[in-house]
Amino acid sequence: MTYNHRVILRTVSVILLFEGLAMLPPLFCAVFFDERGPASALFFTACCCIALGMLVFRFLKYDSLKIKQRESYFIAFISWFVVCLVGTLPYAISGCGYSFSDCVFESVSGWTTTGAWTVPLDTMPRSLVFWKAVTNWLGGMGLLLLTISLFPVLGVEGQKMITAEVPGVKIEKMSSRISDTAKITYRIYVVMTALEFLLLLPSGLSSFEALLNTMSTISTAGLINLGSDAMNLTPYMKGVFTVFSIVGSINFMMYFFLYHRKWQPVWKNVELRTYLGLLAGGSVIIAAALVISGRYDSFAEALGDGFTQAVAFGATSGFEIDDINMWPTMAKMILLILLFIGGCGNSTSGSVKVIRFIIFFKLILRGIYKRIHPRAIRPVMIQGKPVSAATAASVTVFMMMFFLVFLISSLVFSLENLDMETTLCSSLACITNNGTAFGSIIGGNFSHFSSFSKLYASLLMLSGRLELYAIILLFTPSFWNSDRARS
Repeated sequence: MTYNHRVILRTVSVILLFEGLAMLPPLFCAVFFDERGPASALFFTACCCIALGMLVFRFLKYDSLKIKQRESYFIAFISWFVVCLVGTLPYAISGCGYSFSDCVFESVSGWTTTGAWTVPLDTMPRSLVFWKAVTNWLGGMGLLLLTISLFPVLGVEGQKMITAEVPGVKIEKMSSRISDTAKITYRIYVVMTALEFLLLLPSGLSSFEALLNTMSTISTAGLINLGSDAMNLTPYMKGVFTVFSIVGSINFMMYFFLYHRKWQPVWKNVELRTYLGLLAGGSVIIAAALVISGRYDSFAEALGDGFTQAVAFGATSGFEIDDINMWPTMAKMILLILLFIGGCGNSTSGSVKVIRFIIFFKLILRGIYKRIHPRAIRPVMIQGKPVSAATAASVTVFMMMFFLVFLISSLVFSLENLDMETTLCSSLACITNNGTAFGSIIGGNFSHFSSFSKLYASLLMLSGRLELYAIILLFTPSFWNSDRARS
């Protein structure tokens, strides 16, 4: 397969430029806290990224550049690979003594909003913690999506690129141009971020901790605990974190409708209603299980904590408000079901996505109906519109691929010879970008894994963020052989 190398270079150069600029706030933080090692690492990496990005951007000509569908997946992979690889440098050359596998894991975990860790955040320099929070925030909406907003200037088509970048079944445009859609999406993201930060300021957190946790919860990456007493979650904090985890896991198209006062498309959106229904129903079952098991005495308190924890797993934010390893099996199973389903398409959350779950469930019902009435014509309907055969096939393939990767990854993690719960949950936590589940990885702790498992977990987190296709396609012969496919 031949590639349009100018598109790749132009896209990667802009991404490097953005990444270099994103290192400046953590650099100022390192200078403020007198962290010389991280300051030198961030300064060197930022200068290299900005210089290289500007150099390529300056000397490439401005032609109209078209890309093919296969190229879009390749560019998405290369962009994320480069941004994660460069993101390891502040950890690796900071002088803190982190291993290569730890640096890669921390960088990939940050960019993919997984929230898992191998280095305890309360022992990490504050500037590097800030850098991880920045990568959470940029990775939540996608650094490539930010680049797409500049594609008219770059002379690159963005429609196919955004399909490979944004999680979901189908990309809906908020405007006539895909670049304008990217800009609108980021504006919504920035407004939501600012609103959460303002709401956290009176919570008892310092402004620094409020900023860290704002960037990490709106991107559904979880909570950042620096070990201070202020992070003992009050009901107010739980409420803010829960609300904005939901906000980040809802299809951003809904906010566009709300901004233009189009209430009906939001109210009738089947994915949103199903998602909120799953969270509400799951919370009630969890609360009942907690009360029956004797873990909680008050149903109201159990319902509140159950809802917060259900949102943390359903939105793939992955934070804990209690020792959920001690919760009854019924409550843990509900959390795992919510984690498998995930949040809405075109949001910052990970996992399968609610819209795929709906289509897949309806495909099963149609299959049962066709067994009884084999000659019946019964299309799968979503909000009064039939789902195309191509979409139905894509969803089916994704679901099978998701569970196949989950099983293979569980087999790989079994080499660690840990208990079954930890082994299965480790695979699920990485592929869904939740970062945590049950067993010894509670709290997102992967520090006890071997270097090989940490690197494999990094690949799995990246695969989950790119929804598998951009990674798995690289291992198919037809992807590289242009004689086998013409698209």
